[in-house]
Amino acid sequence: MNPAKTCLLLLEAVEPDLIRAGIRNGDLPNLASLCESGVQGNVNLLPGIGANALWPSLYTGLPPQEHGRFYHQQLEGGDYSARDNHQTESLTPAFWAALADQGRKVVILDPPKAPPACGPELCHVSGWRGHFYYQKELTVYPESLLEELTKAGLQPGECPCVTTRFTRSIDRDGTSLAHDLHQAITESRNLILNRMQSHDWDLLVAGLCAGHCAGHQLWHYQDPDCAEHLTANADNPLQAIYRALDQATGDIIAELPSDATLLVFIGPGMGPCHAHPALMGELLDALDPPKSRRTGKLRRHMTQLWRRLPPAWRQRLLGAGHWADQRLQHADFSRRTCFPVRSNDNIGGLRINLKGREENGHVTEEEYPAHLERLASQIAALRNADTGEPLVTCVLKTREHYPGGELGAMPDLLVEWNESAPVRAVTGPGLPKFEVTHTPQWSGAHNQHAMLIMRETVSGRITPGGTLPADTRVFDIAATMNEACGGTAVGHGRSLLS
Repeated sequence: MNPAKTCLLLLEAVEPDLIRAGIRNGDLPNLASLCESGVQGNVNLLPGIGANALWPSLYTGLPPQEHGRFYHQQLEGGDYSARDNHQTESLTPAFWAALADQGRKVVILDPPKAPPACGPELCHVSGWRGHFYYQKELTVYPESLLEELTKAGLQPGECPCVTTRFTRSIDRDGTSLAHDLHQAITESRNLILNRMQSHDWDLLVAGLCAGHCAGHQLWHYQDPDCAEHLTANADNPLQAIYRALDQATGDIIAELPSDATLLVFIGPGMGPCHAHPALMGELLDALDPPKSRRTGKLRRHMTQLWRRLPPAWRQRLLGAGHWADQRLQHADFSRRTCFPVRSNDNIGGLRINLKGREENGHVTEEEYPAHLERLASQIAALRNADTGEPLVTCVLKTREHYPGGELGAMPDLLVEWNESAPVRAVTGPGLPKFEVTHTPQWSGAHNQHAMLIMRETVSGRITPGGTLPADTRVFDIAATMNEACGGTAVGHGRSLLS
């Protein structure tokens, strides 16, 4: 007997705590019904790792040191300038590639940061309404499908985080932004429904991505520390987006066969954004200053000049600005004993300028452990000067948590910022108080929250209303999808159906 149809629906960057609150108060009836008919629970993500590495881990069942993707701008070949490859391919195919090779009829519809089409899929759409995709990054396989979608009145589009990337989210009109995101949800839902009805599919992997932009751009309406925070009686545009996502989810579920296996992944979550990615560089200037500050000083002056330009000018000069910054960054970092590595907003990273690994390494392999330990201890001891709370929630050594990752593109230290309060100044043992010069562009940032809801009706292995094991990991999703589709095991996860 062939396995039943299997669907993985991805509610990208939606906060599980808000989902559960909406389920309790009746705002999200479709997700509430799904929880009652299936099982749900938290999913453990990757400590010290941001969303750009999370998605390939979900798709492959592998940690980042094995699939090779840490961020969409990665160091390569001992260089100090990150290569900007927005859809950095993983070294390992997604779980659906093997299923397609085995003859399963696979449909892939705009899952977040997915690898490109491998060929055997029935159709593969990427960049339709995804977060921070540029219009030029839209890919549709087979190519003839784009004309068919256009004739059906389906329209791709760039997300608001692209079109207004240099305007602070708290300075934007939340009503106008919410309108755009509601339209994006409608377009994503229509694409999914169109393809579900057009194909005799076995496996469907689909993304509803508007929650990502909503979380970054509208979180200040949810954050009581922000002046724009709304009272309980006011219409909250972020919660309105969540209600629209719930309705779109219900519309999709209604089109599934009654015996289909369904997984809904919700995350990584969102919360307040108080630490700018440039904070790690500022900290290293104080904790491990370079012998010569001339190049770094020039880069900082150029950055300050760039930030004074009107947003429209920065949009127009983006390519030239990135080119100049990469060259100044190379000149600056190559003279240091360590340097910052860019990651997601809620994550910081630093890399030792190691001899034999970096092209101008200064620290020997013998010196490396002590140097790394000193920096880890210093960062762990830092405090938010206004609140007295720790600046970070954890500091992780890559060699211990993701062995081998430091040999590739990953930092040597991974840091999770404490986003509980704004960071205006930092203090620490032996460190004079210094003012933070970079303020966050977005009001919302990712966190390590995630949840999974599962409904499986063929074998009866799922007890309605149950809870997932507390040790459920993101790697388990690929393994679960493979078992549901009758495929062979992949990655390091375990099937949640067993």
